[in-house]
Amino acid sequence: MERNLATVVAVGAVALGLAAAWKLSAQDRERTVREGVYSAAQAARGARLFESICTNCHEITDFTAAGAYLEGVEGQPLWETFEYVSAEMPEDDPGSLRLADYADVLAYIFSVYGLPSGATDLPLDQDSLEAIMIVRPSPPGS
Repeated sequence: MERNLATVVAVGAVALGLAAAWKLSAQDRERTVREGVYSAAQAARGARLFESICTNCHEITDFTAAGAYLEGVEGQPLWETFEYVSAEMPEDDPGSLRLADYADVLAYIFSVYGLPSGATDLPLDQDSLEAIMIVRPSPPGS
Protein backbone atom coordinates (compact mmCIF):
# COMPACT_ATOMS: atom_id res chain seq x y z
CA MET A 1 0.00 0.00 0.00
CA GLU A 2 2.83 2.40 0.89
CA ARG A 3 4.50 1.63 -2.42
CA ASN A 4 1.30 2.42 -4.37
CA LEU A 5 0.86 5.67 -2.46
CA ALA A 6 4.46 6.63 -3.20
CA THR A 7 3.89 5.88 -6.89
CA VAL A 8 0.73 7.97 -6.97
CA VAL A 9 2.51 10.86 -5.25
CA ALA A 10 5.47 10.62 -7.65
CA VAL A 11 3.21 10.50 -10.72
CA GLY A 12 1.22 13.46 -9.37
CA ALA A 13 4.40 15.46 -8.80
CA VAL A 14 5.59 14.73 -12.34
CA ALA A 15 2.20 15.74 -13.75
CA LEU A 16 2.22 18.99 -11.78
CA GLY A 17 5.75 19.71 -12.94
CA LEU A 18 4.82 19.11 -16.57
CA ALA A 19 1.73 21.32 -16.25
CA ALA A 20 3.79 24.13 -14.72
CA ALA A 21 6.43 23.83 -17.45
CA TRP A 22 3.74 23.91 -20.15
CA LYS A 23 2.15 27.01 -18.61
CA LEU A 24 5.50 28.84 -18.44
CA SER A 25 6.31 27.78 -21.98
CA ALA A 26 2.97 29.11 -23.25
CA GLN A 27 3.52 32.44 -21.47
CA ASP A 28 7.07 32.83 -22.75
CA ARG A 29 6.44 31.81 -26.35
CA GLU A 30 7.18 34.28 -29.05
CA ARG A 31 4.28 36.13 -30.56
CA THR A 32 4.14 38.21 -33.70
CA VAL A 33 2.66 41.60 -34.46
CA ARG A 34 -0.05 39.71 -36.41
CA GLU A 35 -1.60 38.64 -33.09
CA GLY A 36 -3.30 41.92 -32.13
CA VAL A 37 -0.57 43.24 -29.83
CA TYR A 38 -1.92 46.82 -29.74
CA SER A 39 -5.39 48.30 -29.29
CA ALA A 40 -7.39 50.38 -31.76
CA ALA A 41 -7.57 53.19 -29.16
CA GLN A 42 -3.78 53.12 -28.88
CA ALA A 43 -3.42 53.37 -32.68
CA ALA A 44 -5.81 56.35 -32.69
CA ARG A 45 -3.67 58.11 -30.06
CA GLY A 46 -0.60 57.26 -32.12
CA ALA A 47 -2.16 58.73 -35.27
CA ARG A 48 -2.57 62.08 -33.51
CA LEU A 49 1.01 62.00 -32.23
CA PHE A 50 2.39 60.96 -35.61
CA GLU A 51 0.52 63.80 -37.30
CA SER A 52 1.61 66.42 -34.77
CA ILE A 53 5.23 65.35 -34.21
CA CYS A 54 6.54 62.73 -36.61
CA THR A 55 5.35 64.29 -39.86
CA ASN A 56 7.84 67.10 -39.30
CA CYS A 57 10.46 64.64 -40.64
CA HIS A 58 8.64 61.50 -41.80
CA GLU A 59 5.82 60.29 -43.98
CA ILE A 60 3.93 57.18 -42.94
CA THR A 61 5.16 55.43 -46.09
CA ASP A 62 8.71 55.71 -44.70
CA PHE A 63 7.65 52.87 -42.40
CA THR A 64 4.95 50.96 -44.24
CA ALA A 65 5.66 51.01 -47.99
CA ALA A 66 7.33 48.15 -49.85
CA GLY A 67 10.99 48.11 -48.86
CA ALA A 68 10.40 50.59 -46.02
CA TYR A 69 11.43 50.38 -42.37
CA LEU A 70 9.09 47.60 -41.18
CA GLU A 71 10.20 45.26 -43.95
CA GLY A 72 13.80 45.99 -43.00
CA VAL A 73 13.24 44.85 -39.40
CA GLU A 74 11.11 41.81 -40.22
CA GLY A 75 11.95 38.87 -37.98
CA GLN A 76 13.43 41.09 -35.27
CA PRO A 77 12.00 41.48 -31.78
CA LEU A 78 9.78 44.52 -31.40
CA TRP A 79 11.98 45.60 -28.48
CA GLU A 80 14.79 46.57 -30.87
CA THR A 81 12.53 48.98 -32.78
CA PHE A 82 10.90 50.30 -29.61
CA GLU A 83 14.29 50.90 -27.98
CA TYR A 84 15.63 52.68 -31.07
CA VAL A 85 12.57 54.88 -31.55
CA SER A 86 12.30 55.80 -27.87
CA ALA A 87 16.00 56.73 -27.68
CA GLU A 88 16.44 58.46 -31.06
CA MET A 89 13.12 60.13 -31.92
CA PRO A 90 12.08 62.77 -32.56
CA GLU A 91 15.30 63.61 -34.34
CA ASP A 92 15.33 67.18 -33.00
CA ASP A 93 14.56 66.11 -29.38
CA PRO A 94 15.45 62.42 -28.90
CA GLY A 95 13.78 60.55 -26.06
CA SER A 96 11.51 63.46 -25.18
CA LEU A 97 8.21 61.58 -25.31
CA ARG A 98 6.72 59.27 -22.71
CA LEU A 99 7.26 55.54 -23.35
CA ALA A 100 3.51 55.19 -23.81
CA ASP A 101 3.64 57.82 -26.57
CA TYR A 102 6.28 55.84 -28.46
CA ALA A 103 4.15 52.70 -28.12
CA ASP A 104 1.13 54.63 -29.40
CA VAL A 105 3.02 55.79 -32.49
CA LEU A 106 4.22 52.24 -33.18
CA ALA A 107 0.64 51.00 -32.81
CA TYR A 108 -0.47 53.55 -35.40
CA ILE A 109 2.29 52.48 -37.78
CA PHE A 110 1.27 48.84 -37.35
CA SER A 111 -2.35 49.70 -38.07
CA VAL A 112 -1.45 51.50 -41.30
CA TYR A 113 0.82 48.58 -42.22
CA GLY A 114 -2.24 46.32 -42.07
CA LEU A 115 -1.61 44.52 -38.80
CA PRO A 116 -4.68 43.77 -36.68
CA SER A 117 -5.46 45.45 -33.39
CA GLY A 118 -6.37 43.52 -30.25
CA ALA A 119 -7.93 44.12 -26.87
CA THR A 120 -4.94 45.58 -25.03
CA ASP A 121 -2.33 48.28 -25.58
CA LEU A 122 1.16 47.41 -26.70
CA PRO A 123 3.22 46.65 -23.60
CA LEU A 124 6.10 48.91 -22.57
CA ASP A 125 8.47 46.49 -20.86
CA GLN A 126 11.51 44.95 -22.49
CA ASP A 127 10.65 41.31 -21.72
CA SER A 128 7.22 41.55 -23.33
CA LEU A 129 8.50 43.43 -26.36
CA GLU A 130 11.38 40.99 -26.86
CA ALA A 131 8.79 38.20 -27.12
CA ILE A 132 6.95 39.91 -30.02
CA MET A 133 8.46 39.48 -33.48
CA ILE A 134 7.90 41.95 -36.29
CA VAL A 135 6.43 40.25 -39.38
CA ARG A 136 4.51 41.39 -42.43
CA PRO A 137 0.72 41.34 -42.34
CA SER A 138 -1.03 38.16 -43.41
CA PRO A 139 -1.77 38.14 -47.13
CA PRO A 140 -5.42 38.91 -47.97
CA GLY A 141 -7.64 35.84 -47.78
CA SER A 142 -5.31 33.86 -45.53
